[in-house]
Amino acid sequence: MEHKRPISAVLNDLGGYLINFPWTISLFLKGHGPCFRIFSHLTLSEKIFLYRMTLTLRSNSVIVEIGSYLGASTTFLAAGAKDTQSLVYCVDTWKNDAMSEGPRDTFDEFLSNTEIYRDHIKPFRGLSVDIANGFDNPIDLLFLDGDHSYQGCRSDVEAWLPKMKPGGIVVLHDYGWFEGVQQVVREIVKPIEENPGRELPNMYCARIKRPR
Repeated sequence: MEHKRPISAVLNDLGGYLINFPWTISLFLKGHGPCFRIFSHLTLSEKIFLYRMTLTLRSNSVIVEIGSYLGASTTFLAAGAKDTQSLVYCVDTWKNDAMSEGPRDTFDEFLSNTEIYRDHIKPFRGLSVDIANGFDNPIDLLFLDGDHSYQGCRSDVEAWLPKMKPGGIVVLHDYGWFEGVQQVVREIVKPIEENPGRELPNMYCARIKRPR
């Protein structure tokens, strides 16, 4: 399926390529070029940021992504997971729930786009809170890009944050313009972050407190 992107998004990506040029070259040299060809609502800078976050993790780390869509962000996480011998657990219904383009099944497209990283990706198809109930691997990096309504985001955070390792990293997408995400960050994330979190243009990133 062909996706047309607004000109503003294209210009943002062009700027992102310039700012992130060294990282872009590094990814291509490591054989991660296919990551750049997958349609996504994330900017290039955001995708590079996710990759860089995975490189801060130890080997054999557990990475969880809530909301994988067509696999663009997944492949940047998986590129880092491949470098660190880690695993990305992807959670989504793959029914395009709450997506502006309307409902459709995107699972086969996700599998095709992420095929080269199949050894470092484990998809879980279903509702986030349901999958969380049976998930028992302590999480090193949690990327939340699912339901951006207040209740949807809060449900995801409440379901998954308790499963994180102390000192683990949580990243929430669409923080810049979704009040629901901002409210969840204020109410739940900020009270348990180690230091003031990083407010990127449309992401919030924080490290969860270690026990004293």
